[in-house]
Amino acid sequence: MSFLGSVMSTWQVRREGSPTAYTLPTAEAVENGLRDGIWVPTDEVKGPADADWVPLDAHPDFHDVTEELAAPMPEAHDDTHLDMNPLIDVCLVLLIFFILTISYASLERAIAVPQDNPEDAAAPVPKVQFEDIKDRIFRVKATMDGDTPVVKVEDEVVPVHQLEAKMKLFIDRTGRKEMLLDADGAVPWGVLTAILDAAKGNGVHNIISKAKTKK
Repeated sequence: MSFLGSVMSTWQVRREGSPTAYTLPTAEAVENGLRDGIWVPTDEVKGPADADWVPLDAHPDFHDVTEELAAPMPEAHDDTHLDMNPLIDVCLVLLIFFILTISYASLERAIAVPQDNPEDAAAPVPKVQFEDIKDRIFRVKATMDGDTPVVKVEDEVVPVHQLEAKMKLFIDRTGRKEMLLDADGAVPWGVLTAILDAAKGNGVHNIISKAKTKK
């Protein structure tokens, strides 16, 4: 701490804007009052050589002291403080793991997974003969004539936009509710979609497809 001013000199200090002044013997006494909190940096001081009152934080003899007091005190390290962030991160990871485990276990119980039976795998798939089902089905054939798709219902050429109506007439007349779709691989996907939509609109419940298509 520096000793400021002359020992025989007197200093006057007053609250900001107050008419009442306090006389102190030295600048050191003013500085001690600042450090002890008796005065604040905005209080006014008048030294032996000063012509007018000056705020303490603006006076050259006390400017360094007021800046030192205004600086924030370093935060003391608390050894008892426990950082909970790592613990929270571990708990969140464990929670996600438990949720996934429980969800998978519930799903596994809900889905009955059939066991492989070697005898069933070795059993041959029975072949369906056309003669056995010809009384239940009608045939729709789709081929390409150059760039033009041609659709036939039982060998009768039918425009695509009339397929549903033609199928209805044929189903009403024959009672056949199953369809054999024989389509060439070059037939556009849109034509095949129109055939399937027409069958669905007429309640065809079984479609046997021989089509190999490309979009």
